[in-house]
Amino acid sequence: MISVTTIFVVDLNRKPLSVDPTDEELQDAKLLYYYPDHCEIEERRSHFGLIEGLIGLISTFTTNKIDFLKTKLFTTTVSEWYPGVYLVVCFKDDEKHSSEMLEYSHSWKHLINKIVLENAKRIFELLYGPLNEHLELATSSGNLDDLRIAFDNFLPSFLTKSVSSSFNILKDWDATNKAHINSAFALDAQTLITDICLEFNEVKEYLLIYNREIFLSSLDIDDMMVIYTFLIKHEGSVTKDAESRVKTLTPTVSNEVHVLESDTGVAFGPRVRVKGRDYYLSALCFGGLILILLLDSRDIVLSLNNIKEYLNGIPHGLKALLRSISNPSSSSKLRTLSLNSTTKTIRSIGYEPLDDKKLRELYIIRGIHHLIESNAAHLNRVDVKTSDGWICSQVSNDREMYLSLSSDRLGLTAVTQTFDDFVKSHLGGIYFI
Repeated sequence: MISVTTIFVVDLNRKPLSVDPTDEELQDAKLLYYYPDHCEIEERRSHFGLIEGLIGLISTFTTNKIDFLKTKLFTTTVSEWYPGVYLVVCFKDDEKHSSEMLEYSHSWKHLINKIVLENAKRIFELLYGPLNEHLELATSSGNLDDLRIAFDNFLPSFLTKSVSSSFNILKDWDATNKAHINSAFALDAQTLITDICLEFNEVKEYLLIYNREIFLSSLDIDDMMVIYTFLIKHEGSVTKDAESRVKTLTPTVSNEVHVLESDTGVAFGPRVRVKGRDYYLSALCFGGLILILLLDSRDIVLSLNNIKEYLNGIPHGLKALLRSISNPSSSSKLRTLSLNSTTKTIRSIGYEPLDDKKLRELYIIRGIHHLIESNAAHLNRVDVKTSDGWICSQVSNDREMYLSLSSDRLGLTAVTQTFDDFVKSHLGGIYFI
């Protein structure tokens, strides 16, 4: 199991207010936040000084930024937030867990660490606003207390949650889940959401999800990903603030649409910053359907209740939408994975729960993906023979489809025909997104 031991945020551009500062004052001014807070000041300075020295040393040889430092037991990942501003997290590896070592080679761990830090920066700014605004305010006031409180409310909770509950390949690949849907459902869903937006002016953006998979969204890809990561992947439980944590996303047995609640029992509606504007992030649920809304409202509870009554009262609401969903067949034992580079979406069937065999397949798929990325102009089909069978892949318009065939008795001709038949039937009559 990987654990978080140290988190700190530094601003190498920041200077102390004193006229003739000491070396210690110069260093302390740059250290915006350090976790855990019980560490002695000398230990903090030593740790920060090491990273600052490496950043400066590497900058003399290359324009590339340092992004990690690996030792036998620790991996320190460095992520630049703004020019001169860095988020640094030290992860401790537990060598006793052999299955985890199989899952995460050195390159996998490094990749996932980077993604976790990128998600941390995105969600922090979703909940608290751009960091540069906080830095400007702290510079003018000379007070870092509010910024440090925000860091302390979020960073330890989020990073610990990421490591303990979702540190695996599928959940931390730099993508969201997006479903394959038929055109009839897409039209019904879009019609319903259009009606809601016309009826309620406070609805500014939306995200429609079923079984944790995205169907429709009005948001840009980056905004969609950060909201998905915060609300769906982590269920809002990434801060100390109970009002920003979701009570449950588990579908309830009910005949009516209900408003998503926070841990405090009131309507879930934290203030978020999207594209420079403040909104309330809220959601309405029915079965496995979740309609996430960004609201610009003076009374979020009243707005949500009005939308809920509207959805419960119309014949083409979420209830009708749930009935019209056409799920992909779950009877097949085949495992599939599809990636869309343009929309940064990922779709998988048959890979959960994860086991050693599936993890080996995912590692091979990742290798094929890197091969495709580096030879995009020349590759459109790759078939790999493994000890367990075959992994087939096809590339089309920045989209990659992977299929795992467990039989090792199939020849290449039979494998090619099976994969061609699968792609034809799987993609027939639906959108490949």
